[in-house]
Parts: sequence; structure tokens; C-alpha cells
Amino acid sequence: AGVLMGARAAQGDQPGDSQALQGTWHLQSGEADGKPLTEAQLQGGSLTIKEDRYVVVLEGIGKVTGTQTLDASKSPKTIDIVDDDGPHKGKKCLGIYEVDGDEFRFANPGKARPSKFKTKPDSGEWVHVWKRAQE
Repeated sequence: AGVLMGARAAQGDQPGDSQALQGTWHLQSGEADGKPLTEAQLQGGSLTIKEDRYVVVLEGIGKVTGTQTLDASKSPKTIDIVDDDGPHKGKKCLGIYEVDGDEFRFANPGKARPSKFKTKPDSGEWVHVWKRAQE
């Protein structure tokens, strides 16, 4: 699955969302294919967002960079990401997101854009819950 995000403002993006995502985040929890992520999968998971660029580091995947575009006018809010490298290099990944204070949730599709923050077995879907790093 593609990895994660930056904060390019698209039409419909609320400036608050793009601004709220800036900075460094740590992977707090999540699920993939209907199962919770393990402690080993969460270990060292980090996301840094600067403008519309992201750098994400995940156990078993390594470091991936890319860009994202937000659209807060949709419900749920949508996010499109494109990885610069890795197995999904250059492919647009259609996801959904929500920002609630220092928590950021991102759901990635198996094939089509997800409609909820929940995965199904053998779907290729995943959900990440990120917590803002304290300075």
C-alpha cells in the first residue's frame, strides 16, 4: 500500500487542515486487512510533513517520500498521495483523512477510495492513527 502525506491545498481544502498537518507525527495505532497493527509494526513509525511534501518511515517498508493533496469539502475528507519512491512510485493513492487536534487518521484503499476508517480481511486496506510529536 502507498504510504503517506504532505499538505497540498486543493480546491475545497480548508486552510486549517493543511496547516494542522505540518510537522512531525508518530504512528500510534492502526489496522491492516482487518487486524490491528502489532507493536513491531508501530515501532519507529514516523511522518514528517512540510508544505505538500511528506517523509514517512514504517517498519518493514523503510523511508518513502511523496506529495499529497487534500479536499476537505468532501465527506469524509479526501486525500490523494503520490509516492516518489518505493513499490507505489508515481501511482496516485486515494484515501480519506481526519484531523482532530494532535491526532491524524488516514485510511488507504485496497482498490477504491475507502468510505470509513475500518479495514476488511484480505482487502489490502489500512488505517494509520498518528499522534503529533511533542517538541
